[in-house]
Amino acid sequence: MKAFWILLGALSASVVTQTAAADGAASRDPNAPIVFDRHRAHGPQGDSWASIAKLPDWTGAWALDSASFAKGRDTATGQNLKSPNMAPLTPKWEAMREANGAANGGRGPTTGVINNSAFCIPNGMPGLMGAPFAFQFVFAPGLVLVLPENNSVRRIFTDGRAHPDDPDESFNGHSIGYWEGDTLVVDTIAIKRRAEFFMGMKTSGKAHVIERFHRTGKDTFAIDFTVTDELALSKPWNYTRTYKLSPNDMLEYVCDENNRDSNGEIDLTPPSEP
Repeated sequence: MKAFWILLGALSASVVTQTAAADGAASRDPNAPIVFDRHRAHGPQGDSWASIAKLPDWTGAWALDSASFAKGRDTATGQNLKSPNMAPLTPKWEAMREANGAANGGRGPTTGVINNSAFCIPNGMPGLMGAPFAFQFVFAPGLVLVLPENNSVRRIFTDGRAHPDDPDESFNGHSIGYWEGDTLVVDTIAIKRRAEFFMGMKTSGKAHVIERFHRTGKDTFAIDFTVTDELALSKPWNYTRTYKLSPNDMLEYVCDENNRDSNGEIDLTPPSEP
């Protein structure tokens, strides 16, 4: 009988260990930098349609929840400089944030934050994943597509390739990834200098982003970030954004449609009927 209980305990411990490993986020310190290490890959890697069928179900449109929207607002406006949501900006970048903060103690422009969206320019990484619109995932062999409502598609290569030796820079950068059980770990480099950390704050062109994508419940999702930038950030910026399954599914977003801004003057005249 004693041997039975010892065996049962060992099996229970094994199940707990496997469950935590499959979850990929159960035992991780949220304040610790994320490590991108292919040796940690386990479980299906989505390299074939049969493998994709065994990956977690991320079907639906995922939108930033109110808590994460507030965190992003705190970061951009700086109304509470003691907020834990503030990015660890270097003095030069902090001065730029102060000069551009909406409702930032009167220091920002009266027209609000000057950001990429004001000029129909892509948010870029990592700001794209904190923007207030939904996105969805599409899996293909060796590839995960992130499709935001603003059509700024991200391509995450999960076929084992490395980053190019001399990659062309882009707003969303070059992304490679692997699966740790139910968690997708992604490494992104070659991000343009005009891409944004968050609303109104551009990177230096040296940004490097590592993410962990994982579903946290029936209708909840999370992305953990470690962002480094040797010029703009004084230390790695570790944070998490959370999302909810949107009942509205994906909506069409066209930046220029009904644009009434002309040289700083707003025209509120209703558009004429065709």
